[in-house]
Amino acid sequence: MNIMRWLEPGSVDVPDDLREAVGGHPLVAETLVRRGITAVEQAAAFLDPARYRPASAFDLPDMDRAAEIVREAVRRQKTILIWGDFDVDGQTSTALLVDALRGMGAQPRFYIPDRQTDGHGINLERLKTWLSGVDLLLTCDTGIAAHESIAWARQQGVQVVVTDHHTLQPTLPPAEAVVNPMRLQEGHPLRELSGVGTAYKLAEALGYSRAEDLLDLTALGLVADVMVQVDDTRYLIQRGLEVMRQGGRPGLRALFERSETNPAEVSSTTLAFDLAPRLNALGRLADANPAVELLTSMNQALIAMLVNRLEGMNNERRFLTRQIVSGATEAIEREPALLDYAALVVAHPGWHAGIVGVVASRLVERYRRPVVLLALNGGAATGSARSVAGCHLVQAFESCADLLTRYGGHAMAAGLSLPADKLIEFRRRLSRAVRDQLGERPPEPTLPIDAVVNLSDLTLDFVKDVARLEPFGNGNPPLTLAAKHLTVRSVKPLGRREEHLQLVVEDQTGKSQRVLWWNGADSTPPTGTIDLAFTVRESHYAGKREVLVEWVDARPAADVPLELTTGTSLEVLDRRGALDPVGVLASLQRAEPDLLVWCEGGASVEGVNRLALRPARTLAVFTPPPGPDEWQAALDLVMPRRLI
Repeated sequence: MNIMRWLEPGSVDVPDDLREAVGGHPLVAETLVRRGITAVEQAAAFLDPARYRPASAFDLPDMDRAAEIVREAVRRQKTILIWGDFDVDGQTSTALLVDALRGMGAQPRFYIPDRQTDGHGINLERLKTWLSGVDLLLTCDTGIAAHESIAWARQQGVQVVVTDHHTLQPTLPPAEAVVNPMRLQEGHPLRELSGVGTAYKLAEALGYSRAEDLLDLTALGLVADVMVQVDDTRYLIQRGLEVMRQGGRPGLRALFERSETNPAEVSSTTLAFDLAPRLNALGRLADANPAVELLTSMNQALIAMLVNRLEGMNNERRFLTRQIVSGATEAIEREPALLDYAALVVAHPGWHAGIVGVVASRLVERYRRPVVLLALNGGAATGSARSVAGCHLVQAFESCADLLTRYGGHAMAAGLSLPADKLIEFRRRLSRAVRDQLGERPPEPTLPIDAVVNLSDLTLDFVKDVARLEPFGNGNPPLTLAAKHLTVRSVKPLGRREEHLQLVVEDQTGKSQRVLWWNGADSTPPTGTIDLAFTVRESHYAGKREVLVEWVDARPAADVPLELTTGTSLEVLDRRGALDPVGVLASLQRAEPDLLVWCEGGASVEGVNRLALRPARTLAVFTPPPGPDEWQAALDLVMPRRLI
């Protein structure tokens, strides 16, 4: 049934002024405190974008120079070529810059590479076919690693401005300006911008008078690229959702209609699971350039034709996804020794390289380790990787760089290619690199529970109150609730292919609740008395408003309380799920200089080991304690009032 250990957070002390200012259900204020928001001003800025003060675009290194070059090119009617990327972040980045520059009077050209023929980045041979007559090459969501192509463009007398957000290389490319939030210090409010977020900041820096009209594209790209929703990133998503709810651009309205979404009720979940997959299908299976036409056009006939094309591509993407999931599962069953490695690496000649990343994400959930799926073609292996918290993929790939033809991406998602005859060695060395990051025994999967509730608590008023914490996503996950001592009364399949399950559960008072288990058809529903973990949101299906309960996990009913992260009534701030723990810690240290950091075993931050602990008001535990005895001894010695 469940494969995770459930953790219920310890009790937290909510300041009286915060509880009063937030109001509503106490769980909202408690969740804010657990997520590090303890001041009234912080909470106001988190809940209401009108109360947040965004950072200046010119905080980004080279932004002043980039804006100067682009503004001059527009003024002098120079030929501008925008070079994007084929995922949704790249599509929206390109569309945003096209819109902004057209609005300023320019007539930019644009190109999004073909995933299959060009690959990631700026393919030099492809660039040569596009650069004739171009005065300025402006990249978005790409370019940070395209040193050779950019150097060639500069040799041809072309100005180059790079806007990107991917991992920095040892040296910057030889562009006249390189705008990348990764150049900022960790903890800066612009640090978590994606490609489209960086492009939006360029539009701001250019002084584009209708920059707010671009916020819908910005929100879509940020959500699709699974950026950490903090600071300006969260603010831009909030503002973008507001724009969409008021109508937005014609192409997005057409996508909402096709996905049967009411624009007035659009959420980050809508973007992530309804819109992004449709646009991503185009980039995965075909030429993504029509996506820019869809997102910038006012021609209703063209928009309708493009939406139909996207729908067909999305259906094909679903079919290929099911095919690869089945093939990968069978390969693992045939060769269970693959699971002896810290990283799961599987390759097959019949797989589509554009789809394997989708499947890798699903396998990470199932096998709880980094996954690399590769399509074999003519002696080459090309594919995608997805990771788990605590394992930085690009850093792991760096240890195998001599085996790889190319690679790039983020901590949690990356693309790569290598000669097929290097696969065995790659699997071995990648697993060694993963173990170096995660340890010989990866941490036991855990499921933080935000609150234990009764089924009778799940009212529309409760759900609407909790929804004030939206948008949910990376860095601000939806609340995971738990209900205890339930019995499954009925199960029936849902979906055109019956891939989902609908269950009805009942508690000891006789209260029943419908629960949806997405992609649960391959799992066996539990029997007996269970505890259920789930998320909740408001559903508007067929014009009817109701509480939608979505399955997360289940376990046999426990007669003992859920395991606490701490046995005390400390104020607890749980940051274990942070994608950038070093950056989070740096931000906490700036806010609280007297913070005591406990770390063992040569961690990559400054702190003290258990032998040097001392009394302190706040204790940040950066690495897992060696054992329960050491943990209790540390708490007894430090006597913290706040635990991170």
